[in-house]
Amino acid sequence: MRTVFALAVAALVIAGHVGLWTSDAVPPALKADLTRINALAWGVVLLPAGGVALWRRAHRRRAAEAARRAPRAP
Repeated sequence: MRTVFALAVAALVIAGHVGLWTSDAVPPALKADLTRINALAWGVVLLPAGGVALWRRAHRRRAAEAARRAPRAP
C-alpha cells in the first residue's frame, strides 16, 4: 500500500511539473523559481523522514538482538 501511495504522489508531482513547464501563461523565471521551491520543500520533508526510518530500523534491529540474547524464564 505504501508503494502505491508513493507512486501516486510521484505521478502527481511529475504531472504538476509537466503542466507547469508546458504552460505558456507562466514566465520562465517563475517556472524555475517554483521548481526550486518544490525541490527544497521535498528535500526538507524527505531527508528527515529517511533519517528517522534509518534510526527506527537500527533500534528495532538492536531490540531484536537483545531479545534473542536475553535468557527466557522457565
